[in-house]
Amino acid sequence: MRFRDRYALMMILAVAIATRLFMLTARPMDHDESIHAYLSYVLLKDHAYRYDPAFHGPFLYFATAGLFWLFGDSEFVARLTPVIFSLIAVVVAFKFRRWIGKGAYVFTFLMLFSPSILYYSRYLRNDMILVGSFLAVVYCYFRYLESNKERFVYLAVLFFSIMVCAKENAYIYLFIFVSFLLLHGLYSQGFGYLKSKLLSWDAKKVRMFVISLAIFLSVFIPLYSAGFTDWAGLERATVGAVEYWLKMHEMRDHWKPIYYYSVLLLLYGFMPLILALISIPEFIERFKAKKLSKFELFALYWMVMTLIAYHVLSHKVPWLLVHIVTPMALFGSLYIEELDRKIVFRNFRVFRVILAGLMIATLYTSFYVTYVDYNDAVNQPLIYIQVQPSAVKLAKEIIYLYKHNHSVVVYEPTNDYWPLPWYLRHYPIPFMSHGNFRSFEYVVTSEREIGVVKGQVLGRYEIRPFYYMILVKMH
Repeated sequence: MRFRDRYALMMILAVAIATRLFMLTARPMDHDESIHAYLSYVLLKDHAYRYDPAFHGPFLYFATAGLFWLFGDSEFVARLTPVIFSLIAVVVAFKFRRWIGKGAYVFTFLMLFSPSILYYSRYLRNDMILVGSFLAVVYCYFRYLESNKERFVYLAVLFFSIMVCAKENAYIYLFIFVSFLLLHGLYSQGFGYLKSKLLSWDAKKVRMFVISLAIFLSVFIPLYSAGFTDWAGLERATVGAVEYWLKMHEMRDHWKPIYYYSVLLLLYGFMPLILALISIPEFIERFKAKKLSKFELFALYWMVMTLIAYHVLSHKVPWLLVHIVTPMALFGSLYIEELDRKIVFRNFRVFRVILAGLMIATLYTSFYVTYVDYNDAVNQPLIYIQVQPSAVKLAKEIIYLYKHNHSVVVYEPTNDYWPLPWYLRHYPIPFMSHGNFRSFEYVVTSEREIGVVKGQVLGRYEIRPFYYMILVKMH
């Protein structure tokens, strides 16, 4: 890498770190975040973990527990795992410069500032682990094609192993990647491609297969078996995970209409969407001229297959938008130089004005939703049932009562009390879904239980939009 590129990458990385860490703890721990953080804390404290497809793969929990062990179990530390993988995504995006030229700067900009990318890079979920890892896989694959160096294969396998151990939609990525290789091989080489891959083996291919398998199993088995203590976790990680999420699809869990992501793209992903749309004619022109590279074909295939997959699945939530925005941003960045040269009016490069306008709008939208309106789950579709600051206030009230020798219990028949377990993790506050709560001086419960938990209501706290818990004095 040239000195100028190295300097640019250092500056980009500094911006990435600053935007990911600035105000990282301002937003309360969300419902899912608090579960992920709490399970990581339990893993560190009690060495207890059991893979459940409902809470996704083990990598996030082991990585976060490791960070807790190093730096302490704070909210800041809890959100570092997605931050780290978002930094990987930014660095790899810049390294795509060898294939897409100056378009890599636009792609890097989008991996830095696209609203969904920035927001969920600071959110304790698994999705940025997949995004950062898959970009690394793509980079390693094409670098291997160029250099024939085995280390790129092993790095790709490592990142794919992390993906499979992070979240179940890794199998969507795996299908897209493998199916592209198969279809491209059949298109370019015919059935001889299958023969060369399946029947033609030499010492190098055997060595690469054995080492790759060893890398995958050395990540997959220890994590899903919870350190060799739960061997049934391996079955739940494969057949069980697929069965679970197919069942959720059939049950229409978190169902949204088919146009759900289209609306989110218009609101938050407008820059990669517009760039992708105006890049299609250039792609078609290069296709007709038979000038398309394998990288260009993969970028289009990844984008189209991702759009189909996530629009078809009934389970639709805003954090999955990052999986759609990323390939769209890559494809939309392929022909930046060509578009700059062709979209002109009377020798004025109109495209530069369009690009600058899109960048300014993206920065405004991203910064506003990430640093200003980050709790507004009612008016910001990118934000999903965000926990409100009053939930933190309630946790502090409970801690105050406990420290002043009052008995307090959280009673909620449906266990709908998150994020309280995370905020109360250092105190032996009991959580009950049934039993004798009347023996306690104070009871925290959902507002719908006000007729059951009879006493003096001391406070009403909004946990998330339209859901309230109350603090009741019993005696």
